[in-house]
Amino acid sequence: MTRIIGITGGIGSGKSTLANCFLAHGVPVIDADEISRFALTPASDCFPAVVELFGNEAKKPDGTLDRAYIAAKVFADSYARDALNGIVHPFVIREMLKRSGESDSPFVAWDVPLLFESGVDAYCACTVAVLCGEEIRVARAMRRDGANEEQIRARIRAQITDETRAALATYTIRNEGTLDAFYAEADTLIGTILEELL
Repeated sequence: MTRIIGITGGIGSGKSTLANCFLAHGVPVIDADEISRFALTPASDCFPAVVELFGNEAKKPDGTLDRAYIAAKVFADSYARDALNGIVHPFVIREMLKRSGESDSPFVAWDVPLLFESGVDAYCACTVAVLCGEEIRVARAMRRDGANEEQIRARIRAQITDETRAALATYTIRNEGTLDAFYAEADTLIGTILEELL
C-alpha cells in the first residue's frame, strides 16, 4: 500500500521547494493547489456548483471563472469561503486519493497548503511542516507573486500559525538560510522519513 507523506507550510515558507526535494528522491508529488485550480475550470465536476454559488457574474465572457472576482468574494466573506471549500475540498481529496491509488511507488507526497485546516492530514502516514519567520515569508511572497505587503500579511493571518503547524506535524524543517543549507537538511530529513516508513 502506498504511504502518504503530507507536506505543508505557510505562504512563502518554501513548501514547494521541499516538495521538489521529495521528487529528487524519487517520491511522486501530488499538488493540491494544481487540483484546486482544475476544480475551477469548466472541465471539472465542481464548475456548475461554483457558478451556482457565485452567480453568472463570476463567469468571464469566454465562459471560464473570473478567479479575481471569486478571490475577492471569499476573502471578504467567510460564508462564501466555507461554501467554496465545501465544493472544492472533497473533489481535491478524491482526486488525490485516486492518484495515490494509481501510483506504483511505495510513497507519495501530498503538497497541501491547508493540510491540517482541511483535515487532510488524516490520510497521511506522517506530516512535514516547513517553518519560516514571517518577515522572510512576506519578502519571498512579494517577490514571487507581485502582491503587496498588506495582501501577503492578510493571507498569513488567514492561515494557522507556525507554532500550531509545529505542534501538529510529525516533522518540522526550518527554511530561513541559504538554499544549499535547506537542501542538505531536507535530504537528511527525507532519508529519515523514508527509512522509518519502510
